[in-house]
Formats: sequence, C-alpha cells, structure tokens
Amino acid sequence: MGIDPRTAGFRSPRAEDYPELAGYSRADAYRDAMGGGGLYLAARMTRSMDLHPGDVVLDLGCGKGESSIFLASRFGVKVVAVDLWTEAAYLASKMAARGHRLDVVPLNLDATGRLPFADGYFDSVFCMNSLSFYGGSTDFLGHLLRHLKPDGVFLVGMETLNADFTPEQLAHPPAVYSYQLPGGGDVWEGDFLRMETPNWWERLFRESGLLDVVRFGELEDAAVLYEDLVLHNLEHGLEPEDTEHCIEQILWGRRNRPAKTLFALAARKKE
Repeated sequence: MGIDPRTAGFRSPRAEDYPELAGYSRADAYRDAMGGGGLYLAARMTRSMDLHPGDVVLDLGCGKGESSIFLASRFGVKVVAVDLWTEAAYLASKMAARGHRLDVVPLNLDATGRLPFADGYFDSVFCMNSLSFYGGSTDFLGHLLRHLKPDGVFLVGMETLNADFTPEQLAHPPAVYSYQLPGGGDVWEGDFLRMETPNWWERLFRESGLLDVVRFGELEDAAVLYEDLVLHNLEHGLEPEDTEHCIEQILWGRRNRPAKTLFALAARKKE
C-alpha cells in the first residue's frame, strides 16, 4: 500500500515508555483492539493497580479478550472477563488457544443487570473503552462497586474528546464527527455526541461519595497513539474506512477542539 502523504510526520510510541509491553510487537498491541489505545492504554492503566499473583480482577467490557490475556499473562492474576456482545464460547476458545483456559473465565453479561458475584469478591475492576456506553452515573457505580472489596481499585481507561462541543457545534456537528456507518448507524448520535470529557468522569467518581480518586489524567502521548494506530492499519491494509475517518479526526484535532484523547482514572473504593 502506498504512503498517504497526510500521515507524513505521524509518530509511534517509544518502546521504553511501555516496559509492560516488552516482547510485544505493534501488531500484538493492536490485535482485536476495541477502541483507541490498544494495549498501550491497558499498560498505562495498570500502573495505578497494585496487582499480585492470584488476585481476582473483573475485566468489565473485555471486548475480544486481549486486555484479559494481558492482565493474566503480565501479572499472574485470575480474570473474570465480562462482555455483553462477545460470545463467551468465542472467548473461551481464544483463552484456551492462548494458554489461559484456567486463569481467564469468560462470561456474557449485561453489566447494568444483576451481577452474579459475591459482595467484595474482586480485588480490582479494570474497565477499558466501555464504561461510557453504560456506566456514567452514581447509581451504576454503586451497583458495580458492591462487588469490589473495600480499598480495591477501580481503574478506567477510555478514548473520548478533550472538550465539550460548543453550542454552534451542537447545532452544526463537525463533519469529522458526524457520518454514517456502512450498516446505517449515525456516529454523531450514537457515539461522539454522548462522549463526556475526562474532567467529567473524574468529577463523577469524586462526587459519588463511593471512591477516592488516586490518579487521573489524559495520556500525554494520546495523539501519538492515534497516529500509530493509523500507521499500523495502513501498513496492514486494515479497516480502511475507519482509518480514513481517524486520519481526518487527527488532522482536524490539531487545529480545533474538541480533539480525540485518551485518559486513565484510578480510584479506591472507600472503606
């Protein structure tokens, strides 16, 4: 595939900034990724977790299970991998093929419904690129956190936008955030319009009364990670339509707000 001149100057993350991914190729970092950041985001998230071999971790909204495999292999923890859309049978087969049949338990569950876990069962909850679809309320936090032990860590990492849309943008959505998916879905209504800023999420956690926020911030190399994903997809001919939109969003975000970003938030459940 030829070089896209618009991507001249696009960057890649430095390997030394991600020691958790030593031995991983770039393809490994983005394999079956659900949302921006891939395992680079997962690696940054885990720096705020005090994980020990044998800990039980809930990977909430695990997607196709790459984050679960990363947690189990890198930290020796037991993972309960929960997702609404990815079939448990698929995840079970994948875990067995990758050598994690005994340390990753896949489940199909709606996180907003009854959760079949004991109170205080999990040492940590890990949630990457999914909470915005179902968990943006104090009620949901209370519903989920009953299953996290006191002083346990709830860790969220997410792709989102770095500012709210202006009234003018709400009336006339920027074209880079307003388009139709091939299947007919409206990305503006179904995705970008619903995104909340990193500060909004930090305020929700802090004001819930359920958690003490211990670490929070945008990834300083968020733009680099989006650029790197584009380079990876172009090199391998992956997801051409999504990649085209991502290029346009990156270039637009260099001159305008809101721009796409990534953040990580770690909080401890109050005693």
